Amino acid sequence: MITTLSIIGGVVLVLAVVGGWIGFRALSAKSSLEQAQALVGQIKTQAMAMNLDGIQDSAKKLSKATADAAADTNDPLWRAAEYVPVLGKNLTAVREMAEAVDRVATKTITPVARAADGISIASLKPAGGRIDPTPIRKLAAALKPASEELHRTTVSAREIDLGGTIGAVKTAGTKLTSMLTSADGALATASSTLDVLPGMLGADGPRHYVLVFQNLAESTALGGSSASLTEVVIDNGSIGVGRQASSSTIPWQDGSPIIPPVASAEALYNPLMYTRLNLATSRPDFPTAAQIIQGWWSKDVGGPVDGVISIDPVALAHILGATGPVDLATGDQLTNKNVVELLLNQVYFRYQGKNDAQTNAMTDPFFAEAALKIFNALTTTKAQPTSLLRAVAQGVDENRIMFWSSHPDEQKFLATTPLSGVLPTDNKASTTTGVFFRDISASKMDYYLQTAAHLTTDTCQARAPKYTVGVTLTSLISAEAAARLPKYVASARLDKGDFQTEVFVYGPPGTKAIASSIVKPAAYTVQGITTDDLGRPVVAFSTIMAPGQQTELSVSFQGAQGEYAAPALRTTPMLHPTEVTVDAPRCTSR
Repeated sequence: MITTLSIIGGVVLVLAVVGGWIGFRALSAKSSLEQAQALVGQIKTQAMAMNLDGIQDSAKKLSKATADAAADTNDPLWRAAEYVPVLGKNLTAVREMAEAVDRVATKTITPVARAADGISIASLKPAGGRIDPTPIRKLAAALKPASEELHRTTVSAREIDLGGTIGAVKTAGTKLTSMLTSADGALATASSTLDVLPGMLGADGPRHYVLVFQNLAESTALGGSSASLTEVVIDNGSIGVGRQASSSTIPWQDGSPIIPPVASAEALYNPLMYTRLNLATSRPDFPTAAQIIQGWWSKDVGGPVDGVISIDPVALAHILGATGPVDLATGDQLTNKNVVELLLNQVYFRYQGKNDAQTNAMTDPFFAEAALKIFNALTTTKAQPTSLLRAVAQGVDENRIMFWSSHPDEQKFLATTPLSGVLPTDNKASTTTGVFFRDISASKMDYYLQTAAHLTTDTCQARAPKYTVGVTLTSLISAEAAARLPKYVASARLDKGDFQTEVFVYGPPGTKAIASSIVKPAAYTVQGITTDDLGRPVVAFSTIMAPGQQTELSVSFQGAQGEYAAPALRTTPMLHPTEVTVDAPRCTSR
């Protein structure tokens, strides 16, 4: 918007050469728009800093500046001059752009700033175990009409006739439309968020959520096995922890799926994903996992499930970086530096039972207390709100925090956000290829797994693009270290230090698999089925690696002729983040 205002200011300066009253008005409008430009920058800075109090004063000044610019370009003589050949088209376009900017200031920014008066970011963070939904509802009430007004302004701005105008006017019009379109989408998302948030915070009655902890030492497509479950109850903003359960205490029911299976998911991931809680996250689709987890909770624990929230230890580390350390009854102190190593590896060296049941009996209480203490730190923290928000946002961006709601209206909204844990169903916003991993060695050996994925594509050059994905898996453990592994960490069915990993390569929607190969096999590497899942072609592999070994795989997909957005490569959020690279000539974004 700043650039747009600058160009409009330059245009009206050119018009000043016309002389007389119109020239005077042009110079006056230029001055007002320059002032508006500075204020827009100030408001943007205040919004990024969550300085809601300061925005109201800036919004008042902005509204005055844009109103003056709109008045200067709506003078009777100015309107009359719009009928002058050639010059008139430029005058009309500048006036309509000034009016659009003024509508944004007066009907969108000002009412939202007014509603935010007295609200600080601190009032929106958890305090004493409660998030007050009142200010959220106040902002939501203002944001909805403001968003609708911005949308109307965006539509009208697209209709400004730039034909026959000088280059500067055309550039200004194009930039204004682009800016408004971007802001329109962002504000609509914010409005939708605030619209559903009070209900999700229990403002209309208690909500019961299941928080699932994903164990990244045993990878699955969405992150890790569903290790432990915690009930979170939110009643009018007050947050409490209820019952807890573990995948080790919920019995398998092989042959009897907990929810109706999807045939393509069963074919790729085995029917056991529907009969064993720990395998619920096998498919790269969080709604699938959430409904499986909801089914297990309802059957074995009981009670309503309004939604499922997933988090992993890396995301917990981000949060601990904001809240500070937490102390456990064992004498351990969890910090952002040690939480991943302690929860996913060291605990199994500390608590070694004679069998898996004994080990689970010792580790489950440790995990339960860690989850409870970190949750309490999150809901009662004195951390700076911006730091806390950045920590949570990082977890969401890395697909380490996901959310599914059993309420259709809320899930419809969540499906459009990064919290959804779903792959895009088309190639409009991005052309997304996926590489996902799953441990099937019944171990916690993925603590020692490093992965890499490389995408090469001509999607920004060809109408029928090709996508080639290279995948590398590397065992990070030495034979000496493998010999010292606890039984619970090492696989019971493989040689000590070996582990078996499945790899699932998903092509973009509308493509088909045309080639696949095992470039570098390890101790054992085979290609599995090639099928379709989630509206995409999928090629599966399985590899067993001994200590220090490496596997390399390759898959190519061919797209039909059509429109494809810039490429993206999504992978399982691993304990050791996958090294991702994209080679796409002529693409300006990744």
